[in-house]
Amino acid sequence: MAVRRLLAPLTVALTTGLVVAGLGSPAHAASGRVTSSSATLYRNCFSHPFSYALSDVGSGWSLTVDLVASSGRVVDRAVVPSSEGTSGRGAFRVCAGTVRAGTFTVRPRVTWPATGRAPLPLATSRLALRLPRTTTSVAVRPRRPRVGAVLRVRSTVQVARPYGFFPQAGVRVKAYVRHHGAWRRVGGIRTTRADGSVTFRVRWRWDAPRKLRVKAVRSAYHAASRSRAVTIRSRPAKTN
Repeated sequence: MAVRRLLAPLTVALTTGLVVAGLGSPAHAASGRVTSSSATLYRNCFSHPFSYALSDVGSGWSLTVDLVASSGRVVDRAVVPSSEGTSGRGAFRVCAGTVRAGTFTVRPRVTWPATGRAPLPLATSRLALRLPRTTTSVAVRPRRPRVGAVLRVRSTVQVARPYGFFPQAGVRVKAYVRHHGAWRRVGGIRTTRADGSVTFRVRWRWDAPRKLRVKAVRSAYHAASRSRAVTIRSRPAKTN
């Protein structure tokens, strides 16, 4: 189905919406509905569909569906002409990076451009746009370091795509140690390589057992995640 687009493609997301409104006499009231589902904002652009069904709208109508950000800005608009029939599917174009994940409003209306008939606003609905999930793993060597030894911490981050989780380059990762009841960062911020991995080298300075974990930092293209916590126990110091 061809859908004429009026605005530049921008990031959008949809959740289920149901709209019904009337115009004219009760016996011939125009009505309609637009439905869609929530979406994940994957890194690349894609078309996110919606379905529509109209009744008693006559001829020469046009269905306009706006996607409105929480700021009130219309971030995308799809227009379905009467030549497409009173029921079918349209789509918004979804692109990460131009609109932040959050809550949006779907705002549909029916117009009759050639007749001067008053527009028929259909009930709006709210929807959410989610960031892709991530998974973060951690491996530590050695597991029993001596105080003052260098601990090698390796982590791999995978980001959700439409067909599963895949390693992602360029994800910022932090390492933390549990100390005095709080997670305290150790080392700097590292960025994952092409295979999704990152390595920290931490000088171990705790006698008592400590928990360690790593965290993938949230960005405009993916959500945050934390690894499991691993317990590090120090070896006793050598004695002469």
